[in-house]
Amino acid sequence: MEDGEERTSEDVRKIIKTAKLHESELTEVTQVLRFPDAGRQKQTLSLMLLDANLLKEIEEGNELIFKGDPEENVVLCTSTKTYDVKEAETSNSLLLVPDLLFAANTGLDETIANNSMDDSETSFEKSNNSLNKSTESDEGDKPPRKIEYKEVINTFFTYYELKPCKPRLNKLQKLLEASRFQGLELEYAIDKSSLLTYEAIFEEVQASRKELDEELENIQAVEIDGFYRLLEFDYEFRVLSYMLDLIEENSWSLEKISKEITLDSLKDLVPLPILESMFKFYTEESVEEDGVQYYKYKQEKVCRFLARVLLKSAGKFNLTEFMQAWRDSVPEGMVTDESMLWGIALVDKSGSPPVVWGFTEAELPENINERFKVLFQAKPKWTVEQISPYIECYATEKLNVNALLTKYARASTQDGVRVFSAKHMK
Repeated sequence: MEDGEERTSEDVRKIIKTAKLHESELTEVTQVLRFPDAGRQKQTLSLMLLDANLLKEIEEGNELIFKGDPEENVVLCTSTKTYDVKEAETSNSLLLVPDLLFAANTGLDETIANNSMDDSETSFEKSNNSLNKSTESDEGDKPPRKIEYKEVINTFFTYYELKPCKPRLNKLQKLLEASRFQGLELEYAIDKSSLLTYEAIFEEVQASRKELDEELENIQAVEIDGFYRLLEFDYEFRVLSYMLDLIEENSWSLEKISKEITLDSLKDLVPLPILESMFKFYTEESVEEDGVQYYKYKQEKVCRFLARVLLKSAGKFNLTEFMQAWRDSVPEGMVTDESMLWGIALVDKSGSPPVVWGFTEAELPENINERFKVLFQAKPKWTVEQISPYIECYATEKLNVNALLTKYARASTQDGVRVFSAKHMK
């Protein structure tokens, strides 16, 4: 009803009768909803549908942040997860009414207990009994009903639906690209306005803090003087070479690399934050002796990086010659394998001689359809292991790499091995 209108007990009893209800089955409280003028409705309010995890975050007072530039689809981030936000329509309008009384607050539970039908009655019989009561005459004087007026704050025809999604991290690499660290001698050329703190990055990237931290680690971003920087490829190679050279200089076992000696030996050549980060990126704990923790280099990570160094120059390489040069470039005791090239290079053994060339995931289009097109142009047939590094960024909990291949590629068998090719081949 509109503001200013009043209901009487007689008005309410007529409505109860019209609705084929019996007053004895209702409490004495009648709530009348009032719709204010459109100008008084709270148009800034929106509804969100929350899952149990999001509800718990709110109840515990944790931070929830909406993120997105005007050209981006908005997401909601908790401290650990990212949710896609989409507007959905409701089949019925939803009314927002503060202080609306529900059953327990109006004495309905007691009314039902006092007027309950026999438990042996079926739902059909109960409905008929209620309808029969509604046609009975209400004899005698009755006390006036208690009428309370409730204002409808807003009427909603849409709400926001939140679904867990992968963090949108493509922007991160682009944000850090302009400030790559190339060495102290070249710092004068860096535009200081391009340097970004953690909080500045967090505001821009559509990811939770946990997801952002993991990606900063994954792309090997280094914090230098409070700003996060990527290392230029050639500079990273220079520092890694310094570190690996110490193995031979100190006659270290590959399982017993000293962090203390590494940092002390190179601190005058490499800024300490970079040196500590590089040691963290490329090593892991191995053995502990006499209270001293020793480390070992991550063999596959080191081998893959040195393969990228060899592949950096444009063009294709004789596969046999490349494999020999690669073996010679890694520290003695480390073993290279062709499978380590998956995701950074392509091998073609169809010609004579077999060749290899650099082909990294970062070079491919972001659009998944365009990416598959480029992949099958570069190589007509792929095994799951070969193609996975290039498409696993699109995988989700419900859509893994195999499901992506089923959707975007065609499977076949070649020499007893399952391979995938373009879905629509000429």
